[in-house]
Amino acid sequence: ASRSSSICFGKGSLLYVDPPIRTGARKDRLAISLRGTGSSPTPRWARVPFEVLGTAAIGLVLALSLAAPPGPVNALIASHAVTRSWRSGFLVGCGAMTADAFFLTLSVLARSALAGVQAIFPFVALAGGGVMAFFAYCALRAWQRVPEPDSLPRDAHAASYAAGLTVNLTSPYPILWWLTAGLALIGQLGPVVLVGFFVGILLWISSFPFALRAAQQRFARTYHAALAFSIVCLAAFAAFLVWSAIDTLS
Repeated sequence: ASRSSSICFGKGSLLYVDPPIRTGARKDRLAISLRGTGSSPTPRWARVPFEVLGTAAIGLVLALSLAAPPGPVNALIASHAVTRSWRSGFLVGCGAMTADAFFLTLSVLARSALAGVQAIFPFVALAGGGVMAFFAYCALRAWQRVPEPDSLPRDAHAASYAAGLTVNLTSPYPILWWLTAGLALIGQLGPVVLVGFFVGILLWISSFPFALRAAQQRFARTYHAALAFSIVCLAAFAAFLVWSAIDTLS
């Protein structure tokens, strides 16, 4: 008796060919039966949650790397947290985050307005990489300049939230970042990265003043650990933006 043959098309995929049988009125007509087994690729819907979580995680890491370096907002958070309360330092961060949301809106509007001229986006990404590299350089230079927790008097700002909002709105660095690196990252990774970004900001403005309140005697050690993390991450994101721009142009 004839047996079926099998042909392998790759790992987990087989095609079985049954022996020919005579069919129909004509005796010289043959029919071949095919039976196949195989492993289908992972469906798109099963990969979506992991892709979303991965993109959000990138946003979270980026937010922590941007929030950690010394700057006017972190100086205010440190001052208000140590001389007043954890809540005061947290509200300073909330005010700064509100300014970030405002700049995010501007960057999204700018992206919509520039959608018809996609050719400029690689150059925007290059500018964003330069901004990231500059922030990493500033953080590296500030390694020995740990801000004093009590550098501001108790009555420097009547409202912590308004202080954080005002400082971030009047600082050129957040505006520059959102209109360059922020715009490029939204285009490269999509809007999901913003979820992780603002979760990371909330994590920082909650944990940083708490760490200062809990360990004032080890302030320099704690800050240097956060600063080292920031330098590495900012440099990595700068390299990513430059690479994406070069890859698009090539």
